[in-house]
Amino acid sequence: MNKKLLISAALAALCLANVNASDTSLQPLGQSGKNSFYKTTSTQTKPSFPAIYVYSVKTQQFLSQDKARAYLGTLDSQELWKEAITNWVKDSAQFNTTNAKLSQAVPAIKFDRDYVIYYDNLPETMLEKFKAMESNLIEKDKILRSILSLQSNSRTYTTY
Repeated sequence: MNKKLLISAALAALCLANVNASDTSLQPLGQSGKNSFYKTTSTQTKPSFPAIYVYSVKTQQFLSQDKARAYLGTLDSQELWKEAITNWVKDSAQFNTTNAKLSQAVPAIKFDRDYVIYYDNLPETMLEKFKAMESNLIEKDKILRSILSLQSNSRTYTTY
């Protein structure tokens, strides 16, 4: 009897872990997703990175740089977090799209939460090469990923 109970508990835990892992709010899109994202949303041909953009699913518009910083600023108070959002949240004036267009271009993006956060970053192997250009680059990336992965009212998509 104990064996059956133990097996049932283990299976239930595995099922919950699988649901939580697949429902993460932080998902990499890769180079193909990045290209599709920019082609569909932006007139800018050479986006800068690291860059963070916040898209409102309800209004189907990207938040202005100030509004995105204000929203993200409420998520954490760590100094590196504040520094990262101050430096990495970019102007979104060049973006224009709708949920339908973005969904068609990048099917991995889900619109089931208030916001879609797009974090244009570098692969981890490249972060090491660029860390001399920006202090605490790797630490900022880790903090961003950690905080953004825990949000219940947004989904975050990273390039890598």
